[in-house]
Amino acid sequence: MAHNNLMLVAQLSGLRIRVLANRFGYDTELARTVHETLAAKLAKMIDAQRKILAADRVLAAARGTADQEDAFYDLHHYQTAWYETWLIETIALLDDYLVDDLTNEYFDFRTGDWHPRDSDIPIPVRVPPEKLCGLVKIIAEIEDITGARFSVENVYY
Repeated sequence: MAHNNLMLVAQLSGLRIRVLANRFGYDTELARTVHETLAAKLAKMIDAQRKILAADRVLAAARGTADQEDAFYDLHHYQTAWYETWLIETIALLDDYLVDDLTNEYFDFRTGDWHPRDSDIPIPVRVPPEKLCGLVKIIAEIEDITGARFSVENVYY
């Protein structure tokens, strides 16, 4: 996992280019959808890292001034947002699902409603690597670099 934000931006940018280039070699709708979703997620990750870099520059410029405390809290806010957005939950690249084990309910993203979980519904089924057209290796590399986890699953309700 990279701790240097500037290096992370460069690595994520390179991986995004690889995802976009890999997308043109395949004609299945499933592979194209997952490639485009991953490219969009990587763009958001790059934007979040750029906000951290900008806040870090503001903090460096504000050292010894009255604005130092505000700049510190801004940097902390962006770092916390990165952690909460990308590192806590698995990022769904195809279908997303949410199960609340405490209340024994699941959230149906199609309808926007919570439903009682009476059985094993929702059922997530992992998409086989051969249907992703070479994206599995790129996803593994992104996970190694960032610490984020991705899922490519079809969810049946």
